[in-house]
Amino acid sequence: MNDLPSAEQIFAGLPDALLIIDDEHKIAKVNPVAENFLGQSARHLIGAHVADQIQFQDKRLSSALLNKDANVAARRVPVRLKGREAGLVNFDIHTIPADQRWRIVSIAPLPADGPVVEQRPGEQDQFSVRAPDILGHEIKNPLAAIKGAAQLLDRSLSEDQRPLTHMIKGEVERIAKLLDRMQSLSTKQPAKVESANVHSLIDRARKSIETAHNGDLKIQDQFDPSLPEVLVDPDAMMQVLTNLLSNAVDATKKRENPEIQVLTRYSFGASLSVHGSDQIVRLPVEIIIRDNGPGVPPELEQDIFSPFVSTKREGQGLGLALVRKLMNDMNGRVRYERSGGSNFTQFILFLPIAERG
Repeated sequence: MNDLPSAEQIFAGLPDALLIIDDEHKIAKVNPVAENFLGQSARHLIGAHVADQIQFQDKRLSSALLNKDANVAARRVPVRLKGREAGLVNFDIHTIPADQRWRIVSIAPLPADGPVVEQRPGEQDQFSVRAPDILGHEIKNPLAAIKGAAQLLDRSLSEDQRPLTHMIKGEVERIAKLLDRMQSLSTKQPAKVESANVHSLIDRARKSIETAHNGDLKIQDQFDPSLPEVLVDPDAMMQVLTNLLSNAVDATKKRENPEIQVLTRYSFGASLSVHGSDQIVRLPVEIIIRDNGPGVPPELEQDIFSPFVSTKREGQGLGLALVRKLMNDMNGRVRYERSGGSNFTQFILFLPIAERG
């Protein structure tokens, strides 16, 4: 039986950049990955003040480097190395339990576009070509009839009942706009984005879904009230939200205690690279829609955003493909994942913020 590797060998072989710093915030030890990441040899780094080598845009993280008691983990944060931009990293710093005079810093560099991955070549074209064959003009005819019936019904209702017919007419108009968009998918027309309050859009989508279930459904929320306004197409964003919430409702139908949650948060570093240019679009606002349904079968997880892939027996597999299309049009992104350590699966929407006037 071979001897186990030494602690020194393990430290040298770990894939993240690791630095051990002393109680004066000076670097005492680095592994080879840290040497490569910082662009200096261990001989030059040892004895250097860690704040001279590593800086963060977020002042809280910079303070954590100089706080002997700080134990901090941050994900997707921009970092500078000796004042030079060095992209996004996952960052951890914590004291060593055996001797709290020492702390260890772990830095894991991320790809330039963060956690959001560009689609594979040809995927968008496949959806653009086939969608118009499925959604034809005739779908608008029953929509017109529904809207007309709602208008007639509106005349005979009391004031407290009319909001329901107003919701029907509003949803019909939104779906009609969606059909126009679907029928023009083969054109690469940019979305008509504008500044919008993300929580107002979520509330509208949630009320639409809850009303459709006669109040028997309750969608929980956990919002970050400090979020800035986002840059989106409101109609497209409503379609994305209602689609994902409807999927969550379907996924939890057979659960004894169904749970659907919508969370919002600000993320430091998510971004995307614009195809064909050097432009980087930051996507710091996240909307998380999660449920305790069974989730997507593992064999389908890699293809759930492709057209005609569905987990529903009678589904056409257009919903999530459209979600991705709409998010891409708005310079946003969407990701599916299983929430670690819980029974939830979730979709995360990454959105750009609106410029402040």
